[in-house]
Amino acid sequence: MQEWAKSFYKSQAWKHARDAAWRRDGGLCQDCWKHGLLTPAEEVHHITKLTPLNIRNPEVSLNLSNLVSLCRECHRARHAGEVERRKPNERYTVDKDGNVTIL
Repeated sequence: MQEWAKSFYKSQAWKHARDAAWRRDGGLCQDCWKHGLLTPAEEVHHITKLTPLNIRNPEVSLNLSNLVSLCRECHRARHAGEVERRKPNERYTVDKDGNVTIL
């Protein structure tokens, strides 16, 4: 975390927005979900990157449409600019009958 963002990430406003995004996404990584994998989300990501210039703009920093729940691997991939995600260990998929399979 950048020094200029520390107070923001400790704020109640951020914690509320983060928790709302988490609940909206069902606590699941949305990038894994797109690939049919059920992976617990561990972090909430800003789609439009936060900067010292926009961090005080709630339309960027706190807007739910700019937040997405991700697992650590997918979060790192987004920050690295990776388009395709790697298939990680200990992921799950669900077939049409609702059976969960560890991949």
